[in-house]
Amino acid sequence: MTSRASKATSRAKTKTATSPARGLSVGRRVLLVLSCVAAIALSVPTAAVASDSTLKATVASWSHRIALDAHGIGLSASRRHPRRMMRRARHFRADSLRAVRALAPVRASSVRGGRAKRLAIAAFRDYAIVGREWALSGQARLRGLRLAALGHARRAARFARSGSRLLVAAGKLLR
Repeated sequence: MTSRASKATSRAKTKTATSPARGLSVGRRVLLVLSCVAAIALSVPTAAVASDSTLKATVASWSHRIALDAHGIGLSASRRHPRRMMRRARHFRADSLRAVRALAPVRASSVRGGRAKRLAIAAFRDYAIVGREWALSGQARLRGLRLAALGHARRAARFARSGSRLLVAAGKLLR
């Protein structure tokens, strides 16, 4: 036999569990407010609050990617594969331009960081020119225009040296 009190308690539990809530409980209100705050925080761009360390990491990652692309171009050129070199040069140029776009929204937190950002962007723009010149060199080589290919390769080498100097200077400023 069940007592009267236990019947009333079980009846109250089932009634509150099955009846629609009149209002949100305090816990649900807090959860709703926190989820709204989280949604707002996630919609704000994070690059606006970046520091020099974020800038350094971004420059380092894009520099590494560009170095890998350049290595592939060098292999293709040394093995005399002008079509493969052209394809890799176009990829190198695209990565260089992506690096410029990736660095643009990153804000520096110091004067040295701002200068390093300007130098890095200039370096990646020079590397974009290098990629274009390498691709043109490969096209000229395919057409049998040796002098034109040599001219494009020399221009690529000049801009590559310039980009390298700028990127090294940017890295020194970010130490």
